[in-house]
Amino acid sequence: MISLFVTLYSLLCLCTAVKTSDIKELHVKTVKSGEDVTIACDLSLITDKSKVVWYRQSFGKVPQFYAKYYGQKKYTVADGFNDNRFNFTVNEHQFDLNITNLREDDGGEYFCGEIDGNTIKFTSGARLQFEAEKHWILYALTTFSIISVIVIMVLAGVLFKNHRK
Repeated sequence: MISLFVTLYSLLCLCTAVKTSDIKELHVKTVKSGEDVTIACDLSLITDKSKVVWYRQSFGKVPQFYAKYYGQKKYTVADGFNDNRFNFTVNEHQFDLNITNLREDDGGEYFCGEIDGNTIKFTSGARLQFEAEKHWILYALTTFSIISVIVIMVLAGVLFKNHRK
């Protein structure tokens, strides 16, 4: 039953307009794999709390319906997002998304907003981007070590050749 609702709701959302001008700024959160993160959704900016939604847009993909808040601490999550790493802090003032043990495929943009007729007014959002790993240090040390071994071998060969004379 819930999956039917989510499917119908997603189809409805495909036919709705999106109004993004209510977002004052998109917070960029630089994270690492394995960390936990909270993305805030301030309900004080929303007039009808029974129409609060979360959307996620992964890099290079279309926005996906994620969750809907019904008030009274009740919400549903779309089928593809029923992962126990995702949960919500829910009360009268917030519908915050919490993600534990981050994975690189969690990267993207997350938007909280309100359905207003046939439009979605996004009120807040965040972009999760993963910190670049410091592999260059490993490559530099490996290259330096290889060059050092080659230089030592050349010097040893020169010394051995001079010693034989």
